[in-house]
Amino acid sequence: MGCWSYPVACVYYIRYILSNFNREGTIMARPSKMRGISRIDSKNTHGWYVRVYANGGVFCSKLYSDRLYGGKDKALESAIKYRDHNQEVADKYKRQGRNPNRKPLYKRAPKNNTTGQVGVNEVKAILNGREVHYFQATWSENGEPQSKKFYISKKRSREKAMKEAIAYRQKMEKIVLKKFKAYVKEIEKKERDRIRLMNKEKM
Repeated sequence: MGCWSYPVACVYYIRYILSNFNREGTIMARPSKMRGISRIDSKNTHGWYVRVYANGGVFCSKLYSDRLYGGKDKALESAIKYRDHNQEVADKYKRQGRNPNRKPLYKRAPKNNTTGQVGVNEVKAILNGREVHYFQATWSENGEPQSKKFYISKKRSREKAMKEAIAYRQKMEKIVLKKFKAYVKEIEKKERDRIRLMNKEKM
């Protein structure tokens, strides 16, 4: 396939190669184009490490291995997508400190959202030379952006596609919030157990 099969990743890759190679053999990406993304090439690890920051702390982080994500270019594309998505989530939520109990979803739709439902957007694009029109439901799960498209066609009107996208988003919201509540409950239990153990040791 080669680098040119992924032009966006290729541009980023060439830029960091030309200007950001250090003596230790680790390449650090330019902050302006690849903020929070650094290259790791150690004995057993080859990939892109992503950090998303909020309020002076790390909001989330992840390693995109070349081996697991189909090579350098594909791993870089996935890393950029992960960073951009989670940076948007971090900026919108305006999380205080490093509170692990951050909400995974938002209730208020942005002003430019024509559906009135957060996480559902109307999209018109050109795909393979023809125009496509659909509604896209998006959500975040385990720090990863997820989406599902509902295309408008002769069999599915614009109103029906929008309703299906909104219903699906609401369904996923309930699922994610359920998982989130279970996660918070587990964190609280671990904290109670930790405090109980500390008090027991003091006795």
